[in-house]
Amino acid sequence: MSQPANEPASAPSLRQIPRRYVALGLIILAIVLLGALVLVRDNSGPTTISTVETFNPAPSSLVSTVASVPASVYDAVGVSSPGNPVMPLGKAGSGNAPSWLAPVNGGPPLPVVFFYGAEFAPYAAVERWPLIMALSRFGSFNQLGLMQSSPTTAFANLSTFTFWKVSYTSRYVILESVERYSSLNPTGARYLSLEAPDARQSAAIAGYGTNANTFSLLDVANRYVLNGAAFSPTVLAGLSQGQIAGDLTTPASPMTQAMVTAANEITAAICSVDGDRPDAVCESKGVLAADQVLKITPRR
Repeated sequence: MSQPANEPASAPSLRQIPRRYVALGLIILAIVLLGALVLVRDNSGPTTISTVETFNPAPSSLVSTVASVPASVYDAVGVSSPGNPVMPLGKAGSGNAPSWLAPVNGGPPLPVVFFYGAEFAPYAAVERWPLIMALSRFGSFNQLGLMQSSPTTAFANLSTFTFWKVSYTSRYVILESVERYSSLNPTGARYLSLEAPDARQSAAIAGYGTNANTFSLLDVANRYVLNGAAFSPTVLAGLSQGQIAGDLTTPASPMTQAMVTAANEITAAICSVDGDRPDAVCESKGVLAADQVLKITPRR
């Protein structure tokens, strides 16, 4: 009688593996998956999650370069680049309103130059450049911040400055500015609020802006207004602050021509409201060329 064949031994079942080893394996697997998730996130690039605006001061050397464009460049360029000039308020809708003046430290009232912008906005990014250049001919910036426009709008990441926390002194004119919104958009729904206009500033925005959320608006003493930018934002595309500033000594540069033309026109508007002072600026060849374009009759 034959004997039955021996059956092969069966593989051990899961229940034969101690439970503590199963639990340890699951923990290790979870750690590996978490590490992979962190690695993917780190390699996907930085994201803007900050909900607090941080002031980044502009180097004094950069501010000095923008502020000290040679007079010969202003005169050589004159008004050689077609653009969007400041408009006398007689043409913009209200030529009979009183001039916008404000006192400084108890002294006599001075003309107010009001800038209404937002850090995310590309047209505001453009207009700060010639405004800083023009104002530097009448006084000095003691503090400016570096900024780039939003990376998610048209004309993204334009190199510019911010007037948030700005400090400016002049014997001839007062700078008032409102940076309404930050460039930070942590939720993707709206930009962070920075500054709010006061009653007088709100009146200028309501009177001369297309709406309260269109940037930028430049009001020179309630006598000249510019909505938007003096030239196309494409002029600044891909350039750093240092590259832009370094090009301002080259009159033949298209960027310099656009920037200096706009600065000469703003300068002419300021001269027309401050009594044509200082003489060396207001009687310069470049400003007199802007007078003709803006139909300003110099007082002298």
